[in-house]
Amino acid sequence: MRKRLAAMLVATTVLMTVAVGAQAQETDASMEGKGSIWAKGSGVAILDGGGRVQMAIDGDVVIYDYAGDAVVKIGAVPEEEPDGEVGRLQEVSPTSTYTLDDFRGRMQVVGSGIRIEAEGDMKFRARGEGSVELDGRGWWKTRRARGAWNGTGLNFGGAGVEEG
Repeated sequence: MRKRLAAMLVATTVLMTVAVGAQAQETDASMEGKGSIWAKGSGVAILDGGGRVQMAIDGDVVIYDYAGDAVVKIGAVPEEEPDGEVGRLQEVSPTSTYTLDDFRGRMQVVGSGIRIEAEGDMKFRARGEGSVELDGRGWWKTRRARGAWNGTGLNFGGAGVEEG
């Protein structure tokens, strides 16, 4: 009886693992990540990888879509709004490179092979798997580590955060 119960538990576990794996393959992998990083500062930030990046910035941004699957949404601060309120994020037409000069507002980028090069005053959160280089003044943190933007290079997601 115990052997039969153990065999049923093993079979159920295997079936659940296969079902979860199949569901994960059906879901857009760029939507759910393995790690996350939060940062706020002034200077240069370069993010490479796959996942979701949400950023508020006053500066210049270039977004590269290497995989051809990025969804980019932006919401600029209207110049006539004295309180700096940002409207809803609007999806922009797909392209391989997005260039935003003297941009002031928010953005969201979701994709499996993206690179974001930002310069200015910013705060952002990236969730997924990739690397980030930070140079300037500010702070960054993950679930297990934190530090300053002084030429820092980090890998997040995958095996965890590694400072390099």
